[in-house]
Amino acid sequence: MSTESTDPVEPPATVVPVPEETETDESPKKNWLKFVIVGVLAVALIGIGTWAVTSLNGTKAGDCVSASPKDVDKPDGEWNISSLNCGDAKATHRVAKVLNSADEPCPEEGIYEQMKSGRTFMCLMPNLAEGNCYTSSDDGAFKKEACTTESPVKIVKKVDGLPQEGTACPEGSSELRFSEPASVYCMGVHEGS
Repeated sequence: MSTESTDPVEPPATVVPVPEETETDESPKKNWLKFVIVGVLAVALIGIGTWAVTSLNGTKAGDCVSASPKDVDKPDGEWNISSLNCGDAKATHRVAKVLNSADEPCPEEGIYEQMKSGRTFMCLMPNLAEGNCYTSSDDGAFKKEACTTESPVKIVKKVDGLPQEGTACPEGSSELRFSEPASVYCMGVHEGS
């Protein structure tokens, strides 16, 4: 009889050496730096996105804009609006009032243009300044121009508030009154060269 066993023999366990820790490209310092860079980029993108949304949709009363109908045959339709500095010659209008809906009317006293830009409804008034000369463009907007003897309109005085009619402007000029914001523009003719 044989003494050999029929049980399978397990091979001896092998020991795998543990690799030594070495500093690699993914060191804690470099991971921290990547985290900081990603964080800064995220904050910058959020800031740029917020600026874009507020500059396009955050127009408020008193802001100056360049405004014109997208389709001149449909002035009651959508308008092209871009915010500008009030002193910019291309700033044709000033936002008099931001409306809650299309059904809300513009103030009664003054030359207001009710318009829509995106989901925002506004009442625009001409962007006029004392001492400047203007012509009326094809779309009805006042266009700033150099003051010459041919200039049809010069704003000779601006008065904040709404004093009694006929008391705010010098003799020979006419009043252009706005109830919101309360103001009177005295329009005369430029007499210089």
